Amino acid sequence: MAALLSSLSFTGCGHRNYVEPDLSDIQTTVSKELTETSPTSAIEVQNESESASSLSTDPKSGINTSIYVYKNDKVMIEYPVLKQSADDTELEAVNNLLKDNALEIINAYSIDPAKDTLTVSADIISADRNRISVAYTGMLSADGAAHPTNIYYTSVVDLKTGKNIRLSDYVDPKHLAQYVLSDQCKFYNTSPELNEALMSARADMDEQTYTDIFKNADFSSKQLEKGAAEFPESFSYEDQGVIIFSIPVAHALGDFALIEYTPETK
Repeated sequence: MAALLSSLSFTGCGHRNYVEPDLSDIQTTVSKELTETSPTSAIEVQNESESASSLSTDPKSGINTSIYVYKNDKVMIEYPVLKQSADDTELEAVNNLLKDNALEIINAYSIDPAKDTLTVSADIISADRNRISVAYTGMLSADGAAHPTNIYYTSVVDLKTGKNIRLSDYVDPKHLAQYVLSDQCKFYNTSPELNEALMSARADMDEQTYTDIFKNADFSSKQLEKGAAEFPESFSYEDQGVIIFSIPVAHALGDFALIEYTPETK
């Protein structure tokens, strides 16, 4: 089990646009039992690593979250499972949505677990009585591909409604597009050299293209309907008033870049 989980810790082609959130105050709550084995030979096991992103954030809400691992041949994907909730009637629906969001990449990229290698780790950015925000980073080595692809996506779920929260729910896509193309644009956790390259590369797309990307950012209620929509090109989460969102970039620049945006100051 330790070997299985250690394989999920990687950075992916030296990409420097993403940082691990500070989990120093997290209370680890990890159990040792295995979950069911599916008929397709995929298995799900709880993360027994000491560094598991398992937490209890708001004592009043009673929310307690653990990381599980979905494995099917060459595919391994972490995803969170809520163990308790202030509203237990929504617990099953929220857990199903969190899992579906995490595994959607398999369908979106038409991944063949027997041929394609995919490893995705989940980091719980925050969890309280209102929402849970999860960021996924990983690497896909598709069979026959010239090079591996860095993977990034997020899942933000409203715990009261059991629905996905999207970038367009808290920021205007057009204004965000204008920000990306402005001199105020600030890339998240990049080296000076990479930041310079990204500032130049962002102009490869115009305002309308960015606007369209941000309109369709994040998982929607229809995203999980097979064939209903393409995998979003941008994903986001909000943390203490700061919005972190991704844009697609060339593989040489990491396949994705993260940008931070503070609405009240822009």
